[in-house]
Amino acid sequence: MKKLIILLVILLLLGGGAAAVWWYFLKPKDENAQAEEPPPPPPVLTQIDLPLTSIAIINGNKSTQRIDFLITVVFDDAEKQKKVEERMPRLFDAVNTELHGILPRKMVEQGGFQRPYLEERLTKAVEARFGKGMINKIYIKDMQIYK
Repeated sequence: MKKLIILLVILLLLGGGAAAVWWYFLKPKDENAQAEEPPPPPPVLTQIDLPLTSIAIINGNKSTQRIDFLITVVFDDAEKQKKVEERMPRLFDAVNTELHGILPRKMVEQGGFQRPYLEERLTKAVEARFGKGMINKIYIKDMQIYK
Protein backbone atom coordinates (compact mmCIF):
# COMPACT_ATOMS: atom_id res chain seq x y z
CA MET A 1 0.00 0.00 0.00
CA LYS A 2 2.83 2.33 0.86
CA LYS A 3 4.53 1.70 -2.51
CA LEU A 4 1.27 2.42 -4.33
CA ILE A 5 0.88 5.84 -2.64
CA ILE A 6 4.51 6.73 -3.43
CA LEU A 7 3.99 5.65 -7.06
CA LEU A 8 0.83 7.82 -7.32
CA VAL A 9 2.63 10.85 -5.86
CA ILE A 10 5.51 10.42 -8.35
CA LEU A 11 3.08 10.09 -11.26
CA LEU A 12 1.21 13.22 -10.11
CA LEU A 13 4.43 15.21 -9.91
CA LEU A 14 5.58 14.05 -13.35
CA GLY A 15 2.15 14.74 -14.85
CA GLY A 16 2.04 18.21 -13.27
CA GLY A 17 5.53 19.02 -14.56
CA ALA A 18 4.65 17.82 -18.06
CA ALA A 19 1.43 19.87 -18.03
CA ALA A 20 3.33 22.97 -16.91
CA VAL A 21 5.94 22.56 -19.68
CA TRP A 22 3.21 22.15 -22.29
CA TRP A 23 1.18 25.10 -20.92
CA TYR A 24 4.04 27.61 -20.79
CA PHE A 25 6.33 26.48 -23.62
CA LEU A 26 4.63 24.15 -26.10
CA LYS A 27 1.06 25.46 -26.18
CA PRO A 28 0.13 26.75 -29.66
CA LYS A 29 -0.41 30.49 -29.92
CA ASP A 30 -4.01 31.65 -30.03
CA GLU A 31 -4.62 33.02 -33.52
CA ASN A 32 -7.68 35.01 -32.44
CA ALA A 33 -5.77 36.93 -29.79
CA GLN A 34 -5.14 40.49 -30.81
CA ALA A 35 -1.71 41.93 -30.41
CA GLU A 36 -1.46 44.84 -28.02
CA GLU A 37 -1.39 48.17 -29.78
CA PRO A 38 1.72 50.15 -29.02
CA PRO A 39 1.07 53.26 -26.96
CA PRO A 40 0.90 56.47 -28.92
CA PRO A 41 4.19 58.32 -29.11
CA PRO A 42 4.64 61.05 -26.52
CA PRO A 43 3.96 64.56 -27.79
CA VAL A 44 6.86 66.61 -29.02
CA LEU A 45 7.25 69.49 -26.58
CA THR A 46 8.21 72.94 -27.78
CA GLN A 47 8.82 76.05 -25.73
CA ILE A 48 8.94 79.83 -25.71
CA ASP A 49 11.26 81.74 -23.40
CA LEU A 50 9.66 84.96 -22.20
CA PRO A 51 11.81 88.06 -21.77
CA LEU A 52 13.05 88.91 -18.29
CA THR A 53 10.08 89.79 -16.10
CA SER A 54 10.68 92.13 -13.15
CA ILE A 55 8.18 92.63 -10.34
CA ALA A 56 8.75 95.52 -7.94
CA ILE A 57 7.57 95.18 -4.34
CA ILE A 58 6.45 98.59 -3.10
CA ASN A 59 6.27 99.69 0.52
CA GLY A 60 5.36 103.28 1.41
CA ASN A 61 5.51 104.66 -2.14
CA LYS A 62 9.01 103.28 -2.52
CA SER A 63 10.30 100.17 -4.25
CA THR A 64 11.84 98.00 -1.53
CA GLN A 65 12.50 94.80 -3.46
CA ARG A 66 12.59 93.53 -7.01
CA ILE A 67 12.06 89.98 -8.16
CA ASP A 68 13.31 88.96 -11.62
CA PHE A 69 11.85 85.92 -13.33
CA LEU A 70 13.01 83.91 -16.33
CA ILE A 71 9.90 82.06 -17.51
CA THR A 72 9.47 79.31 -20.10
CA VAL A 73 6.11 78.35 -21.61
CA VAL A 74 5.97 74.72 -22.79
CA PHE A 75 3.59 73.52 -25.54
CA ASP A 76 2.67 70.01 -26.60
CA ASP A 77 1.76 71.03 -30.14
CA ALA A 78 3.55 73.33 -32.60
CA GLU A 79 0.23 74.72 -33.87
CA LYS A 80 -0.72 75.85 -30.37
CA GLN A 81 2.67 77.50 -29.99
CA LYS A 82 2.21 79.36 -33.25
CA LYS A 83 -1.23 80.65 -32.15
CA VAL A 84 0.14 81.88 -28.83
CA GLU A 85 3.23 83.44 -30.44
CA GLU A 86 0.91 85.52 -32.64
CA ARG A 87 -0.54 86.98 -29.43
CA MET A 88 2.71 87.27 -27.46
CA PRO A 89 1.85 90.64 -25.82
CA ARG A 90 -1.31 89.07 -24.34
CA LEU A 91 0.76 86.18 -22.98
CA PHE A 92 3.32 88.50 -21.41
CA ASP A 93 0.52 90.67 -19.99
CA ALA A 94 -1.24 87.63 -18.46
CA VAL A 95 1.99 86.47 -16.79
CA ASN A 96 2.91 89.95 -15.57
CA THR A 97 -0.58 90.66 -14.21
CA GLU A 98 -0.75 87.35 -12.37
CA LEU A 99 2.69 87.83 -10.83
CA HIS A 100 1.71 91.30 -9.57
CA GLY A 101 -1.47 89.79 -8.14
CA ILE A 102 0.11 86.90 -6.25
CA LEU A 103 3.24 88.62 -4.94
CA PRO A 104 2.02 91.22 -2.47
CA ARG A 105 4.58 92.85 -0.17
CA LYS A 106 3.48 90.95 2.93
CA MET A 107 3.81 87.60 1.22
CA VAL A 108 7.31 88.37 -0.09
CA GLU A 109 8.53 89.66 3.29
CA GLN A 110 7.33 86.49 5.00
CA GLY A 111 8.82 84.28 2.27
CA GLY A 112 5.47 82.60 1.75
CA PHE A 113 5.70 81.70 -1.92
CA GLN A 114 7.10 78.60 -3.56
CA ARG A 115 8.13 78.06 -7.17
CA PRO A 116 5.66 75.17 -7.89
CA TYR A 117 2.81 77.31 -6.52
CA LEU A 118 3.78 80.23 -8.76
CA GLU A 119 4.10 77.94 -11.80
CA GLU A 120 0.65 76.47 -11.16
CA ARG A 121 -0.95 79.90 -10.78
CA LEU A 122 0.73 81.22 -13.92
CA THR A 123 -0.39 78.17 -15.90
CA LYS A 124 -3.99 78.68 -14.77
CA ALA A 125 -3.88 82.40 -15.59
CA VAL A 126 -2.58 81.82 -19.11
CA GLU A 127 -5.11 79.04 -19.69
CA ALA A 128 -7.87 81.40 -18.57
CA ARG A 129 -6.68 83.97 -21.12
CA PHE A 130 -5.97 81.61 -24.07
CA GLY A 131 -8.21 78.63 -23.35
CA LYS A 132 -7.73 75.36 -21.52
CA GLY A 133 -5.21 73.07 -23.14
CA MET A 134 -3.44 75.75 -25.19
CA ILE A 135 -0.25 75.41 -23.13
CA ASN A 136 1.24 72.38 -21.45
CA LYS A 137 2.95 74.06 -18.50
CA ILE A 138 4.79 77.17 -17.41
CA TYR A 139 8.19 76.77 -15.79
CA ILE A 140 10.13 79.37 -13.84
CA LYS A 141 13.74 78.79 -14.86
CA ASP A 142 15.24 81.40 -12.56
CA MET A 143 13.96 83.66 -9.81
CA GLN A 144 16.23 86.29 -8.26
CA ILE A 145 15.26 88.57 -5.35
CA TYR A 146 17.04 91.93 -5.11
CA LYS A 147 16.78 94.19 -2.08
